[in-house]
Amino acid sequence: MPYQLRRQVLLGLCGAAALMAAWPAAAQAPLVDYEAAAKAPPVVESAQWRLAFRPVTSVLSQSVAQLRTAPGVSPAALAEADRLIAASAAQPEPEARRTLWHAAAVLLGRRWSPAQEAVGALALRAGTPVSTGGREAIRFETLYPLPAGANAHFSLALYRADATSSATPRRGPLVKTLAEGELGAARSIDIDLGAVADGGYLLIATVTADGEARGELAQSIYVVRDLAARAAALKARLAKVSGHEAAKQTAEYPFALAEGLRAGTRQIIAYDFPRGIARSMRIADDLARGQDDVWQAKGLQDRAYAFAPTGELIPYEIYVPSTWTPTRRWPLVVALHGANLDETNMLGRAGGEMQKLAEQHGFVVVTPLGYRLNSAYGSERGMAKAIAGDDLQRRRRSEEDVMQVLAKVETEYNVDPARRYLTGNSMGGGGTWWIGGHHPEIWAAIAPAAYGGVLPEDVANLSRFPIMAVVGDHDEVGMLPRVKASVATLEAGGVHPQYVEVAGGTHASAYEMTLPRIFDFFSEHKR
Repeated sequence: MPYQLRRQVLLGLCGAAALMAAWPAAAQAPLVDYEAAAKAPPVVESAQWRLAFRPVTSVLSQSVAQLRTAPGVSPAALAEADRLIAASAAQPEPEARRTLWHAAAVLLGRRWSPAQEAVGALALRAGTPVSTGGREAIRFETLYPLPAGANAHFSLALYRADATSSATPRRGPLVKTLAEGELGAARSIDIDLGAVADGGYLLIATVTADGEARGELAQSIYVVRDLAARAAALKARLAKVSGHEAAKQTAEYPFALAEGLRAGTRQIIAYDFPRGIARSMRIADDLARGQDDVWQAKGLQDRAYAFAPTGELIPYEIYVPSTWTPTRRWPLVVALHGANLDETNMLGRAGGEMQKLAEQHGFVVVTPLGYRLNSAYGSERGMAKAIAGDDLQRRRRSEEDVMQVLAKVETEYNVDPARRYLTGNSMGGGGTWWIGGHHPEIWAAIAPAAYGGVLPEDVANLSRFPIMAVVGDHDEVGMLPRVKASVATLEAGGVHPQYVEVAGGTHASAYEMTLPRIFDFFSEHKR
């Protein structure tokens, strides 16, 4: 019999009195994002910065959708941008990219001209994402044909990349200017990184076309010297110690990641190689002394494990409350990140709010990568194909990564099988619907946010546990109607999820505001 749970629609202040009157004993205060207006400029600024990396078309489209929320955009500009966005959906890749750049220019109040078109066509690419020091080739590429006669001037500089758990690397201080000149066509430039310290950097080119249109192009690059020799030395040290596989795999991960990036088999948002490698050395030192500080450790931890289907080292992040002991069973939250994010996002977002709630409630929280960036956790619903593409094997491995991480954490941290919970935002919300429905025997409750796509055939399995569905009424990527449609599909099948609609909530903030309520919701349920 489907699990029945009273539907609670959380309204803005104007609906609070009605809500309280309807459920005087049990109603909760409505969630309202009072800072929504203040958050609009940072959202727009973030979208503009993301455009500098010339992302894939799906991310470009999302960034343009976020630019629609810019304060002061005129109705005429919105109408023109919406026309262009709709046109791009039916166009092949190069033309769609040009059309979306046109829409971005309109929303940003920039005159559409051949010069503006030329700026949008250019992208900056490094020959390798991980340099071992010395000279490297940096090239300018064209993502769609340049307008005839277009000429551009560029200046190229190297900046430090600051630590972040967001979707895009953050620009740190200037390190040095690398090159400048005229850019009449795509070209390659050699730069010297010989005197640059190990770490993460951003290559940023400022481009001016025909003296009129100006824009930035950005590309991440990392410096890790003596990569092969240091990796071999670490493996040799670890081979002298028997057992302790979890610690060894975590120690080897930074080198495996660097090698995968150089081989083109890995992608990352950002990674602190000096910090990761220093931790690897500490783990090796501890193991040599007979001490394992990884197994059953507490607090926030970056981990990696050998993924069974491929043998690759795949990362995950975990938070273990300070009160954890192996003598009793513990509840577990599996938290799935959104698109263009990685395993560090969920526990790092909103000032580490999820860590604080895990400590308060006594929950272990684990955040998988999902095998590769943007792999949709196996989902075939909603926008999953647009996010993850046609690589069905990659999507299936994304789901399998989540399940393998779950199994590993259960063994290590004595997880209570009656108190396993699943949540996620955006693509992670889609993964929550999908993995929840594919493995209904596992979960005590789920909380998907900012993602729709539930079909009638999903209802039977989703009826087997309580659900809290979350969305903001100011979701800038259009998830409000999709989430409402999913809730309606469930209700038509006799399932009544708790529905949380955050007044003023955006694609990110609605979930972050609801996190305390999600943890309370989980605490109320067990299998």
